[in-house]
Amino acid sequence: MVKHKIPITREKFLQLTLPARLQLWAENRELEDYILTKAFTYKVTAAKLPIAHEKIKVAIIGSGPAGLGCANVLNQLGFKVTVFERDDRPGGLLMYGVPNIKLPKEILLAKVRGLEEAGVEFRLNAEVGTNTSWEEIKKHYAAIVICTGIAEPRSLELPGNKLAGIYYAKDFLISTTRSLLDNQLNAGTFISAEGKDVLIIGGGDTGTDCAALALAHEAHSILQVERQDCNMARISEEGFCKLVKGDVSLQYNTKVKSLLGDDKGNVSGVELCRLEWGQSKSGMPVAKEIEGTTQVLPIQLVLVSVGFTGPEAIVFEKFGVKRTPMGTIATLGGLFLAAEPCIFAAGDARRGSGMVEWAFEEGYDAALECAKYFTDNIK
Repeated sequence: MVKHKIPITREKFLQLTLPARLQLWAENRELEDYILTKAFTYKVTAAKLPIAHEKIKVAIIGSGPAGLGCANVLNQLGFKVTVFERDDRPGGLLMYGVPNIKLPKEILLAKVRGLEEAGVEFRLNAEVGTNTSWEEIKKHYAAIVICTGIAEPRSLELPGNKLAGIYYAKDFLISTTRSLLDNQLNAGTFISAEGKDVLIIGGGDTGTDCAALALAHEAHSILQVERQDCNMARISEEGFCKLVKGDVSLQYNTKVKSLLGDDKGNVSGVELCRLEWGQSKSGMPVAKEIEGTTQVLPIQLVLVSVGFTGPEAIVFEKFGVKRTPMGTIATLGGLFLAAEPCIFAAGDARRGSGMVEWAFEEGYDAALECAKYFTDNIK
């Protein structure tokens, strides 16, 4: 997990203005550094460099970190690379799923332009299976690398989950970034937390990003809850929420029992209780409610950050690949070959949700396996 390092004391941190806090947090996130110094400067070493195939065309589906990493390496190896991206801007998760306070988009776009200048083609607003034919791609490209990520969020199964005002965390993040880039956050063009009591269900970097954005929106209050205790949770003890706990309340060992609504169908409150963790006879962790800890709090916005189940169904319906029990793309004998002939998968779509660094590395390795496939099979 990327750590949130703040090089000043907590007392001084809390004295800063909100914009200054967010700027300091952004400057000390390691993701921007990683993008600048490693991800786009990866070079194929001579030992890994197979013969170049200038006339072999490869299609990459998705321009997130795995897709960009794969395009970078395949282009260096001499392949003709085209990246298909269904959104209006390249970058996938990095463009719309990562807040600007964490990764300024001009940095990302500059790196994408560098790939374009090096010979990589990007086709935007190209959704394979909808306005871009899968059959045409298979016909015109010798190999395909699926780097779609995992965009199918895990649903929230509890009473009140259909009330208005409940959003998946990714939709909240995407709406803010898209509105910022399109119109500088004109009112009504994004999901706003301004003046609201906000509940974030779940942890991880996505939940923490939501807390930061809700602060930037000037939410009235922010509560982030995690079922697990601090030793099991996906929220880093050194994370942003801990450093600003005067503004963001972070509760471990907390269960959301139900969401409450008003007479207009809007979410208006949450029923919570505390949990105590023990072990079953088989040694598995088991949680039970602590009697007398139930409480009801006012809430007008709920952001759900409980993970993803896998790639969207269209990936399996259109791309001819199989699903693992985890919901990710199954691969054949090698690490990345997903279907014959020459269909590969990489990134979160193959290995499941993980860090941006891992997705880039998956893209690099899938590119090398793709190149080796041609080296071994085409004489």
